[in-house]
Amino acid sequence: MTANELYEECFAQVWPRLKSLFAEKEVVINLAYGKGHDRAVDADLALVHRVMEIVFRCALTQTLRGTEIKLVVGSIDSNFALSIRDHGPGMEEHQYDELYSAQKLRELGVSCKLKSNKFSDFPQDHGTSVRIVFN
Repeated sequence: MTANELYEECFAQVWPRLKSLFAEKEVVINLAYGKGHDRAVDADLALVHRVMEIVFRCALTQTLRGTEIKLVVGSIDSNFALSIRDHGPGMEEHQYDELYSAQKLRELGVSCKLKSNKFSDFPQDHGTSVRIVFN
């Protein structure tokens, strides 16, 4: 499966649950294809699906009404890469605890390790990993 195909498959599962929330806040998604989007990737579909939903919800929470969330789909080596940029004011350090706490993620069905109040790696229990990088 290519990075683009993986994104499309996961988006098709996530979007029906988020569509009304995005419409209510008048936020649109702007998708672009980055380097390696047409290359095969080694990723766990269920894990990527769960992570995408969490990250989309967080981006929607932080972005300003009437703006866009920009996505760039690609791959790095044989790993799926998804860059997400919202147009929010940013988060203060104490806000990460609520959004990215182990308890919150468990409620959403994702297990993770915490590192400095932010999660960076998911366990290798599915033979794959997801790394979240905060810029």
